[in-house]
Amino acid sequence: MIRLAYTVFFLLLMANFACAEQVLVISVENKDWAGHYQWVKGELTGIDADIFRRVASELGYAIEFIPFPWKRATQMAEDSLTDGVFDLASTARRGSVLHFVDTPLSQETIVFWVKPDSDFSYQGRFSKSLRLGIMHGEDWSRWFEESGTPIVTSFTSFGAAFSSLEAGRIDVFANYLTSTRELINKHGFEEEIVPSLPIIPNYYYVALSRKPGHRALSKKLSKSLAKFFDSPAYADLLKIYGVKNPDNAFHPSRSLNQ
Repeated sequence: MIRLAYTVFFLLLMANFACAEQVLVISVENKDWAGHYQWVKGELTGIDADIFRRVASELGYAIEFIPFPWKRATQMAEDSLTDGVFDLASTARRGSVLHFVDTPLSQETIVFWVKPDSDFSYQGRFSKSLRLGIMHGEDWSRWFEESGTPIVTSFTSFGAAFSSLEAGRIDVFANYLTSTRELINKHGFEEEIVPSLPIIPNYYYVALSRKPGHRALSKKLSKSLAKFFDSPAYADLLKIYGVKNPDNAFHPSRSLNQ
C-alpha cells in the first residue's frame, strides 16, 4: 500500500513536470549531511547541491530534489520512480540497477576509530570475529561486499557508540574523520578514542535510474562535472562556502589518481 501511494504520488508529480523543460527529479536523504547539503524549508542547499545544479543547468536540465528516508531514496531511483539519487556510494549491485555518473560529486574520509592500545589496521579485509560499530541507517554494503562481514553493531547515538568502544564492547567504530573527531571531543573521549591508520577516502556519486536516455546522460554529466571541478567557477563557489585554499578542496582529477 505504501509503495502504491509513492507510485501514484510520483506519477502525479511527473505529470506536473511534463510541461516543464528538461526536469530531473532526484531523490535525496531527508537528513542534513554536514559539509555536503542541508534541507532548508523543503529546499536542498549546500555545496554538493549547488555543484550539481550548475553542471546540470549547463546541459539544459533543472533539478528537483525530493527528500526521502535513505533506503526509500535509493529504492525510488532503482524503481525508476525518480530520475536518480544523490550522493550515493558505488557498489557492484547498485551499478547493475543504476547508471552512475562516473565523476564523483564529493568525498568523505572514512576512519576506523579505536582505543589507543589497539593494534587494528584496515588492510582491505575484515575478520569475521571483528566487532565493528556503525551508525544506524548507514549503508556499509560496499565495504562488506569487498572486505567481508564482521560482527556488526549499529548505534542510534554517537555517545552510545563511543561508550561501547571505550568499554571494549566493540573493537572498532567506523565513521567520518572531521565530524566524528568533533563529536569525540564534545563527549569527552579524546583521550580514549583515536583514529587508526590508514585513513581512507570514500567517494559519493549521482546515480541515475535506468530510464531511456539516462545512460547517455550519465556520460554527459560525468564529463561536465569533471570539467566543472577544474574550472574557475568551482574555485569561486568554494570561496562562497568559506574555503580559503581551493587547492586543498576536493578535485576528482587529483584525488582519484593519488
